[in-house]
Amino acid sequence: MNPKQKRPILVTILAIVFLWIGCLGTLIFPVLLFAGMTSMRTLMWKQPVSVVIHSEFWLNITSYLFITIWFLAYVAYAFIGYGLWKLRNWARITLMALMVFFAVVSVLALPFFVRPATMAIAVVIGSVPFYVWIIWYLKRPRVCFAFGAWPSTVDLPPGLSKIGKAWVVAGIVASLALYCAALMNAIEIIFRSTEIYQITLREAQNTPCVAAKLGIPLTPGWGFGGGWEENSTNGSANLNIPVHGPKGKGRLKLEAEKKSGIWKITSLVLVHESERIQIVPSVPNSSCQ
Repeated sequence: MNPKQKRPILVTILAIVFLWIGCLGTLIFPVLLFAGMTSMRTLMWKQPVSVVIHSEFWLNITSYLFITIWFLAYVAYAFIGYGLWKLRNWARITLMALMVFFAVVSVLALPFFVRPATMAIAVVIGSVPFYVWIIWYLKRPRVCFAFGAWPSTVDLPPGLSKIGKAWVVAGIVASLALYCAALMNAIEIIFRSTEIYQITLREAQNTPCVAAKLGIPLTPGWGFGGGWEENSTNGSANLNIPVHGPKGKGRLKLEAEKKSGIWKITSLVLVHESERIQIVPSVPNSSCQ
């Protein structure tokens, strides 16, 4: 700690976050553990690891080891938060090492545990720049000066220039924009793989009215609206899907329900320019001219 420098604001925020997570986890984790140890071990460790480890004895040993490491991680968080609050340089170095560890784990492990792959990529893009920014910040001269990790002969290292601050802001905005774009792309890809999406496109593709207005083949566009939810038996969807064909473009407005594992479209409308063409339920004697 350098007595000449107050605690930087972002260091204070990091200290509070780590203290909160560490202290809360240290106090609550044992209560949750003893309240449901068997179910927690089964849920958090035994089930995924049982693919590799088939011995019940070693599964129990590794699950107890996992729980112990989990608890000690909360304790470590509390100590790091305390060290940051007191401007101890060991806490700054430990936090940078922790961020490097998280970044490496994110890149190497998440693609194997998060599915689909596009969602794993989105999580990596969202997490790794965050860790890199924290490391960059903790290595800034004024932050090092506050922790006493800068030559004592210097009264106060210079801060960022206006151009430097502009570049930092631009970099943070670009990181957030890249993450949002990757996340939206992942959600779009996940949605395109759903059963109701395929059913909707197939229904529209086989409708003469859609062929007359937009042409065939019908191609979906990016950027659906609305939402859907489903499980193995039930679900609902209220969606707005952009589509285009050789003759023009429009949007499919869908309402559907899933019961007993089967999707049923209750309403499907093609919005083309100022027209609304009812596809489901079909309207007798409707004109598509």
